[in-house]
Amino acid sequence: MPKTSASSRWQHSDPRYIYSLVARRYFAEMKTKVEIAEELGVSRFKVARLLDEAIEQEYVKFLFPKQQALDEEIARNLCDKYQLTEAVVLPASEMWSTQEQLNVKLGGITAHYLSETLKEGMKFGMAWGRVLSSTVSQLVSLPSLDVVQLSGVHPGIEFSQGPVDLIHKIAAISHGKAHPMYVPMWVDDEVLAEKLAGDQAVLDTQKFYSSMDVVITGIGAWKTGSSSLCDIFPASWRDALMQQDIAADICVTLVSSEGEILKSPMNRLGFGITTEQLRSTKKLIGVAGGEEKFEGIVASLKSGLLNVLITDFDTAIKLLD
Repeated sequence: MPKTSASSRWQHSDPRYIYSLVARRYFAEMKTKVEIAEELGVSRFKVARLLDEAIEQEYVKFLFPKQQALDEEIARNLCDKYQLTEAVVLPASEMWSTQEQLNVKLGGITAHYLSETLKEGMKFGMAWGRVLSSTVSQLVSLPSLDVVQLSGVHPGIEFSQGPVDLIHKIAAISHGKAHPMYVPMWVDDEVLAEKLAGDQAVLDTQKFYSSMDVVITGIGAWKTGSSSLCDIFPASWRDALMQQDIAADICVTLVSSEGEILKSPMNRLGFGITTEQLRSTKKLIGVAGGEEKFEGIVASLKSGLLNVLITDFDTAIKLLD
């Protein structure tokens, strides 16, 4: 029978040839899966699996030149409107349905951006959070860096997304040096805060803060509750900040909906890079996207702190309206 003959012809072929043949028949010659199945002597379900594997293993690569040009145009428009030096936009062709899936997508383009832009010997600071954890998990290689922790730690932030774990992972990838700071994000007593601030280990890390080359941070959005700081701040701090119209956090800098920098007990009780030190950073990258982050992104852009924004297509379009 023809099916047996076809099957015997292909069953010992190099899998790479099968992937190439199936991809060419389907995408270039516009054959149906049934027609390809008859040629190979397999089921159409097997053909569907082979096509998925061919795409996954990059025997097929999709290019959307007009979409790429549009993405670049939108990025330029974001830079013009918000006085950014760079913007990176996740293409509209990338599909996601949950914030978690979007964080993975944003983490991927952020990992690529860091791999392309970081240079050997830079002082690089990373904040914390889900999107940055996703970024680190998708990094493959980096030049050797001084990797600096930007705040103390808090048990309310999952360890795999926290500042200590992330900077050590980055240092391992880059074969650079981690500069951790094993103190709480804040304490309740001013005397203790002053004592910890004078600890040599804290000073050794914070000495980098005024001369950072690159800092990357997620953006917390307080109006929608999409902020790790909002979740872990004491209720009295949170309530007072809500009365000041807080909208976003950038590292431990707090920002109102109009982009004004807000004071909080963190200024005297906390441990982290200050607003002025962020302003002196050569490149401050904010990574965030999705509806629940939108108001926080707007506030952060109004603050003038960010030099680079990495976001998704839908958010970028809304920011330009």
